[in-house]
Amino acid sequence: MALLLSGAVAFLVPAIATSQPPPAQTRFADDAFLDPVARELFTIAFDGWSELGENIERYTARIDQRMAVGLRTRGRDRAIYHNETAVRAFWGRDRLPIVQLLGARSRYPGRGIVMRAANLGWLEELPFDGPFAPGRDQLFVGSGEGAGYFIPADDDYLTHPLGQGADTLYRFRSRDTTTISFPDGSRLAAVRLDVIPRASAPYRISGTLWIDPASGALVRGVYRVSRRLDMAREFPEDIGKTIQYRLVPGFLKPLTVDVQVVAVDYSLLDFDMWLPRTVRFEGQVAAGVLKIPISIDYAYRIESVTRRDETAAAGGEERPGGETLEEVRFETKADEVAFIARLLSEEGEVSYRPISDEEFDPEQQAIPLRWIAPVDPGVLEDSPHLPPPIWENAPGFLSDSDVDEYMRLLADIPAAPVRGVDLDFNLGWARPNLLRYNRVEGPAVGGRFEWAMHGSYSLGTAVFFGFADRRAKVRLDVERSTVLRRLKLGAYHELRATDFESGYLGIGNSLGAFLFGRDNGEYFFATGTDLTWRPAAIARQSFSLRAYAERHGPAESNAGFALLRIGDEAWGFRPNLAAEEVEEVGCELRLSPRWGRDSERAVGGIDFFGRTAAWWQAGDEARESYGQASATLMATLSLRGSGWRRSRIAVEAAGGHTWGRAPIQRSWFLGGPGSLRGYPASELAGLSFLTGRIELAATFEGLGGSLFGDAGWAGPADDFNSGDILFGIGAGVSILDGVVRIDLSRGLEEPGRGIRIEAHVDAIL
Repeated sequence: MALLLSGAVAFLVPAIATSQPPPAQTRFADDAFLDPVARELFTIAFDGWSELGENIERYTARIDQRMAVGLRTRGRDRAIYHNETAVRAFWGRDRLPIVQLLGARSRYPGRGIVMRAANLGWLEELPFDGPFAPGRDQLFVGSGEGAGYFIPADDDYLTHPLGQGADTLYRFRSRDTTTISFPDGSRLAAVRLDVIPRASAPYRISGTLWIDPASGALVRGVYRVSRRLDMAREFPEDIGKTIQYRLVPGFLKPLTVDVQVVAVDYSLLDFDMWLPRTVRFEGQVAAGVLKIPISIDYAYRIESVTRRDETAAAGGEERPGGETLEEVRFETKADEVAFIARLLSEEGEVSYRPISDEEFDPEQQAIPLRWIAPVDPGVLEDSPHLPPPIWENAPGFLSDSDVDEYMRLLADIPAAPVRGVDLDFNLGWARPNLLRYNRVEGPAVGGRFEWAMHGSYSLGTAVFFGFADRRAKVRLDVERSTVLRRLKLGAYHELRATDFESGYLGIGNSLGAFLFGRDNGEYFFATGTDLTWRPAAIARQSFSLRAYAERHGPAESNAGFALLRIGDEAWGFRPNLAAEEVEEVGCELRLSPRWGRDSERAVGGIDFFGRTAAWWQAGDEARESYGQASATLMATLSLRGSGWRRSRIAVEAAGGHTWGRAPIQRSWFLGGPGSLRGYPASELAGLSFLTGRIELAATFEGLGGSLFGDAGWAGPADDFNSGDILFGIGAGVSILDGVVRIDLSRGLEEPGRGIRIEAHVDAIL
């Protein structure tokens, strides 16, 4: 897991060269500065940034690190992995850092099994890279010592905005003066300097720096990468060496890394040295439909510092026997062990020992380190030094409100221009949801063309052709995407599911239809235009506002093939909904707030949907109008156990109602795994509905088993009768907390009563 995380953020790891600037009269590009203050501020920061911390000979620091890796689905974000680590680092110039491990705790499915099968030790799973090196690329602290030097012409490394040649890659503008407060109560007035890439690239940051105008010191940095990193595009040879990329299914393409925000805060030590205090990283790794958000936090507390001038004046730090660190440079292992032994003797209740090279070779680590660890590693997971998980606000770390504020600041940075023609075309197997199968289209193949235009604008076109209905569907979108929001204007003629966000046109339902002849969707054709406002693509889709004007038409069942139904002459797909031919103008709102990220405690959420619309029959001037609203509340509570070995209970309740007369395609449909298990899809339909479910589950590592009960009703609200409610019960098995689920269910009421086996994704447990 640590190697996976390191690889995901490896492109954030450059070391910056510290070459001397050219003569003053030709120092910087004339067009690099948008105002005179920006030039002055950049000049003093440029002159001083590489010297920052160079006078530090050694230091001791407490470093707390916490991280979480999730899996993002429509229903909720799942924390698949999280780790908390506390260390004390003894860093010295020109020698291997020594790290005292104070505490470590990891949670991920199958941890015990994996460690036993791979014969891994507890030290080998630690994601801690190493302490920062003063004077080296402190804006990127936390990502290691570095993978190479800053070279302006080299596109392989993230480029520092204060390094040599940065004026040829970025433009700068000054902003307002901000008062920054520090934990000790001190305050400092710093000036913002915006960093704007000259061209959009995955190796150029877009952000803002806070500079102390008196010293030129970097006080705070907040940035993101100006363009998403597409691994196949940027590293085609490396991808080809590791995987046969062309054989990867389209639903797992493209493989991308997107940095949402990196925030680095510094603290002033002894009024003359700026050293890192906190670092926060928020990003996402994506493999097609799989979205993997990653969050990393660091908190640094400097305990002691020795300057070079102090060491020189004292003749070096004295060691037992009168030797100095300058005289003895740990040339032998015995010297190293002796120094570690002295550190261990100063500890209190916990006994520590050095980790030998035979146990954990420092040269095999991303950053070579010497480790000292408790004699009894069992104390690590219960150490009082451990920070809380990253989803809890804690002293010493940036809060969620701080991160939100930094995101708003990044949204104010102008989008980097796109150089050249940035086009992308994919067909069928090459990308998610460009192959599908349903009873209307049969097999359908799609192609998508995307053009990154000026700044934050893009143009996208998607075309589908169904071989059963022999009709083309097309959609054209123009989108403006910022750090916080997306605004998309579209025109379309497409096949639409009655539940717009259901995923019935995605891979899951397509596989069910092709293999088993079980298509759970209801479809109609929609032709029109819409305007949609929603969060940025990298963020969880917590809201959506859509205005539209469109014409609806019926879609007939045309397909008659399912792989496992071959030879069953009596079988056929069920008829599709007979949609009304209408023209409709309306507005839709979806809200999906979630509470709690710690699945070992209580988590919950609500999904709200509202629509208001006016419509009329094709060719008829008589207008109808209606309003709809529905809400789904869900909650999960842990009963006993911890980590991925625990039992839980979950409840879900939902209801919806329609005011006025609406077309039949605006009804709610119940049945199947998404609403009422034990019954076929669309067993119940109506303009009002009620559903509820309760589940009891036990999880062992990544696998879980559950018992459940469902209830549902749909129809006219005036005709509601408790005797019409349908009930279903069953048992299920799940993978990764309900990401993939297989249920065996039985309906208890007629009609539609029977035993059903169904697979689905994104279950509540």
